[in-house]
Amino acid sequence: MPYSPNPSPAFTYPRSNPHRLGARRSDIALPLAALAVALAPINILRLDQVYFTASDAASLLAFWATVQSRSIRLDTLGPGAMLWNIGLALLGGMLFLSSLLFGDVTRGVILWAQYLFAYLVVALVVLSRPPGDVPVLVKVYLASIAIMCLHGIYVIDILHETNTIYVSGNGRLQGFMERENECSAVIAMTVPILLWATLSGHIRRRWAVLLLLLYSYAIVLTGSNTGLFSLILAIVLFTVFLGSWRHTATLIVGGAATAAIVLTWGSAFLPEVFQHRVLGALESGDIDQAGTFTGRLALIREALGMTDQTMLFGYGADQFRVISVNHAPVHDTYLLLWTEAGFPGMLGLLLMLSGGAIAALGAWPIERERTAAVAGLTSVLLFSLALNAMPHVYGRFFAVPLILGLAPALAAQRQSTSTSGRRSHRFRGAASLTGP
Repeated sequence: MPYSPNPSPAFTYPRSNPHRLGARRSDIALPLAALAVALAPINILRLDQVYFTASDAASLLAFWATVQSRSIRLDTLGPGAMLWNIGLALLGGMLFLSSLLFGDVTRGVILWAQYLFAYLVVALVVLSRPPGDVPVLVKVYLASIAIMCLHGIYVIDILHETNTIYVSGNGRLQGFMERENECSAVIAMTVPILLWATLSGHIRRRWAVLLLLLYSYAIVLTGSNTGLFSLILAIVLFTVFLGSWRHTATLIVGGAATAAIVLTWGSAFLPEVFQHRVLGALESGDIDQAGTFTGRLALIREALGMTDQTMLFGYGADQFRVISVNHAPVHDTYLLLWTEAGFPGMLGLLLMLSGGAIAALGAWPIERERTAAVAGLTSVLLFSLALNAMPHVYGRFFAVPLILGLAPALAAQRQSTSTSGRRSHRFRGAASLTGP
């Protein structure tokens, strides 16, 4: 398929009209939104006293500029907006009420505000942009992740750093997020966005291949089982949903060749941390060798034992680590919210995910825009699966790839609705001219 500067003949992403709403003299909302997206993975740029990052500052400025330009959209999630907003309100509200009744009310307010900022304010900033701005934000984000990956390769393979802000004591890449599993999962969640940008013609295929190889190697440097499986799932789900036999055949052949090379000669060229934490478990089939699986399973069992006491209210925000015999949070967002916010709080998260899936599927019937729906649906499923290995997920570095993954599908729906409206208007105008 030759490279085309336009996404498809049926649907292009036109630039926003400079004369809309009084000819905005200086549209600073787009560069501010792009800055917020670019800084989202850079979690190290934050305040010590409270979780407030450089990306948050850019998001607030972008939100203000969007409101001032009267381009804020409260229906940013399209057909999934109601479920998303109800779910977010339920999650945050139950987390606050549980903290008020049984835990630390201050932590309850803080976590409620953090979730609202991540999944409401940031969503409004990103998804309120005109359809023509979506490819810009996507390219900025892909470049930001690429810079983080290149930096990780530099500090590990060239500087050989260990036990620093970027590399853990056992040599695992933590990136700008200071967390190995989160870093790898975020990189993996970038893959559906990259595939959409490639198939829609916004990125040349040779650059896409280089970026995919770069992202994959960075995940290897994290030594994360979560990241590896998320990467594989991202590619498999996107290909399956796309429904192309040619892409499926390429995936099968390429996947089989890659697996054969890794399992046969992987010990000769793969990083030692990956061999120790991931490759050994793959070769032996012993899941106990897969990192800290045994310890996390113990926390999951402990959390499951608490769920019968938290069917209505939970123990409150950040209270699991206090009451746990291991004094650590369970790395399963569903169970963590169930124990801290009660079952209704966890149900709120499920409603949000359902809203995201519905928002993505809204673009499915649009001719030649199925890739946008596929990218959104894959992003939601990847996010949902990654939550099984994460604690709280209000960090903006985790929210942005989900929101940005939904952006193409929502932009396609808005553009389709706008085009249909213009066609209907022209039809009525023509009928009035030819009528009695």
